[in-house]
Amino acid sequence: MTGFAAVFAEHLPGRWQSGPATNLAAQDAGNHRIWHSGPLAYAAFDAADVQRCVLTSPHGLQLYVLPRPHRANQFLVLPMLPAGCNHEHVKGLPSPHGIGVPADPVRAAAAVRRRMLLEYRFASMPARRAASPGHRQVQVAFDTERRPRIRTTYVRALIELLALDGFLLDPATGECHLPDTLTDEQASRQLIKSLERLRHLDFNVSVHSSGPPSTPSRPAVPRTVLPKGPSR
Repeated sequence: MTGFAAVFAEHLPGRWQSGPATNLAAQDAGNHRIWHSGPLAYAAFDAADVQRCVLTSPHGLQLYVLPRPHRANQFLVLPMLPAGCNHEHVKGLPSPHGIGVPADPVRAAAAVRRRMLLEYRFASMPARRAASPGHRQVQVAFDTERRPRIRTTYVRALIELLALDGFLLDPATGECHLPDTLTDEQASRQLIKSLERLRHLDFNVSVHSSGPPSTPSRPAVPRTVLPKGPSR
């Protein structure tokens, strides 16, 4: 699964990244964010030996990839909801369809480019508009481990976070987060740096700094004050 997904991602246009293979797809929190299941047989989620990978583009799109049940020579590639979107945001909208692809990752990538990718990109546009919390909004909250979770539907902001700043897109929530391998200090520094750049790009960054009820509130992320140039 991991090998197939890695080569498959390399042959998709747009710098897609494959995540780790995960067992027990039935318990995978990401499967509820599949936008259209296509030819998926839900019996696949009943098998303990099923693995899946999620591929992520820097534009905030994700593909859910797993072996096709009872078809040893095929995989399923299923579009997931765009970053920041939930199923309520896509009600009544045409959805891109999941498809079956050959087990050869190069041919699989060609099939996705030909049969799904353009449709997926176009379908994501009205979904993002429906999910947008406001003009150029980027919302930051903190999870129970006091790690930042960023929600936005804007492609430019997602490119900054996913392609340039090392954030990951959580398949289960559609939120951006930093890798667990970073220390709290490293994560804090990266968060401040990323949010400052988003502000300079005219995004409206809202930081919800309250922590879990059992812990003291986390202070708001400080905003760097840039020195002014000499007066004329």
